[in-house]
Amino acid sequence: MRLFLVYSPLFAYSHSTFFGTICDFLTDAGHNVTFFTPTIVTKYRNISYTKSTKDVVHMDPSQKLKDFGDQLSSGDISRFWTEDSSATEIIPVIRVFQNMYNEQAEVMKNNLEILDDLKRRNFDVMIFEAYVFSAYPLMDYLDIKTFIPSLSVTHNVALSESIGEPAMPSVVSDGLLPHGEILSFWERIVNVLVVRSIDSILGYPVHRSFKPPFNVIDIRHIEPDASFVFINSNPFLDFPRPTLTKTVEIGGISVDVSKIKSEKLSKKWSQILNLREKTILVSFGSLLLSKDMPLENKKALVRAMREFEDVTFIWKYEDNDFERFSGGVENIEFAEWVPQRALLANPRLSAFLTHGGLGSINELSYLGIPAILCPLFADQMRNTKMLTRHNGSIGFSKYDLSDSKKIAEAFQKILYDDSYSENSKKLAEQLANQPIKPKDSMVKHAEFAARFGRLPSLDPYSRKMGFIEYFMIDVAFFCTIILAMMKMLQAAQQWAGVHISCELMGLSDRVRNLVFTNLDFSQQMCAAFIDYSIAIRASENGYARNHENLEIAFGILQKSHPGTFRIDAEGKIDFKDDFEN
Repeated sequence: MRLFLVYSPLFAYSHSTFFGTICDFLTDAGHNVTFFTPTIVTKYRNISYTKSTKDVVHMDPSQKLKDFGDQLSSGDISRFWTEDSSATEIIPVIRVFQNMYNEQAEVMKNNLEILDDLKRRNFDVMIFEAYVFSAYPLMDYLDIKTFIPSLSVTHNVALSESIGEPAMPSVVSDGLLPHGEILSFWERIVNVLVVRSIDSILGYPVHRSFKPPFNVIDIRHIEPDASFVFINSNPFLDFPRPTLTKTVEIGGISVDVSKIKSEKLSKKWSQILNLREKTILVSFGSLLLSKDMPLENKKALVRAMREFEDVTFIWKYEDNDFERFSGGVENIEFAEWVPQRALLANPRLSAFLTHGGLGSINELSYLGIPAILCPLFADQMRNTKMLTRHNGSIGFSKYDLSDSKKIAEAFQKILYDDSYSENSKKLAEQLANQPIKPKDSMVKHAEFAARFGRLPSLDPYSRKMGFIEYFMIDVAFFCTIILAMMKMLQAAQQWAGVHISCELMGLSDRVRNLVFTNLDFSQQMCAAFIDYSIAIRASENGYARNHENLEIAFGILQKSHPGTFRIDAEGKIDFKDDFEN
């Protein structure tokens, strides 16, 4: 049995659920797991994120941290129904989160009695969200040497570069940018600018040890010593990219298909699924709410739904004002809450219209549900492109939500084109039969780290290389010089050979000048030079300048350039008087 500390401040439900799942799987494997969840957003405080893990340690926020949480919780993001989630907004958002985590570190520093209790447990391994940098002074205070940074998203370019993992901006886009697998010229420019700006403007935050003399903790130096890195990506679902042995993909770890399928729907929901031949679930997640959607979009959705009389639409809608735009349409069931997982697992559900959040993407992928993906902001655009490439879903622009005709066309395709259902089931079958299950991979790698600690053998030397060495610019420069020298030598040899040939063949100055100044003529004469050399070797005269060799040269030139040359009074081969260059 090993002792694990999982650190996950409460700021987002999906993040805490992800780390709670890690806790439970390690607990189920027979290990002693402590889930340390300092509160940032107070509404998440009384929610249980674990089932089998009972050792959950809380820490109350300071007023400043609570204000951060309130700002995060109540922030108006409804504007993203109509506005772009542009790259320029990424840096300010990251800065807010960094300030929030910095304050979290201060809160822990002022609650050392809780940390002292944790320290007495002598944990073998600490697991935490990779970009929650307050984990490093905590790890330092608890004297934990082995750690596993983890991501509840698919990837993080800064983390990849830190551990020496290839993350070329030509093929690996930042997770918050709306790029797919193939990047256009301008997308590559944006990708480079965003990634480099995040690194240069923000960089790593400065944290100090909680212990005297309160030295600065060099996170950039410590981070690469991670035994492993867990990421919420699945190789059979996500875009392929180069990774290290240190990177462990555990995407879909929170989707227990057999357990979800065993969940029973209430009588109410079962009856709704029986109302019509087909059923579509409509849900845009818990951040951007359907009730905040522009009224024009709501009306367009209703008009499109009305066209499908044999289809029931279950719409997760968080208010009771739907009568003012639904017009009493009978085939729409509005609900403030829906049992999403149980509905997705039910064979009577035909399709899913969703926002493309990573949690929903994983669920519908593992359960084999065809979907219409309408991304709204953040990583949802990338997630949409990631899934649609498997041909079991349709990407739909949020700017077309006001066009009922386009919405109806998407409904028609997802419902009656069997290829979407077939491809969705194929992907689900691949995920169900993948060689190594994410759960097993996570547990075994965590146990390996607990047993062997840090693993310098997995640390690639490439991360220590400079720009010139890594991209072999010095090698390219050296090879260029060598090739240039070889070309120069070859040219010199050719020039010398042509000069000697002209001399041996007894060519006049006028002919020689044209040979050296006219490339086409020079190339034409090369064959004559070769024929002359062969003929001289076959004769008994050698390369001496005499009448016999002159006749041989003249005969060859007459054959290759009839009517062009003559033998002048000086016994040299010259052009005829009427020859024009």
